[in-house]
Amino acid sequence: MDNYVIVKKENGEDIKIEIILSFTIEELKKQYIVYTINDDNTSPEVPILISEISQDTKRIRSIPENEKDIVLEVYNNLREKMLNKN
Repeated sequence: MDNYVIVKKENGEDIKIEIILSFTIEELKKQYIVYTINDDNTSPEVPILISEISQDTKRIRSIPENEKDIVLEVYNNLREKMLNKN
């Protein structure tokens, strides 16, 4: 896919991530990214992560507990649509 960007974690650390998907949830007025961090490029299994992102500062944040269900629901719906296209 090769959609790499540098973002800041909540602690201020810069990390290189590969964005798989981005989406907005209007109800929450927030943007999210689905991404991976595969530093060694050799691991057979790569974790997929979802974080809130501020487009202005390129800072990623953990999703608050009270928003996780809606974010996962939207992600799963988008994922299903993508899988059904192929």
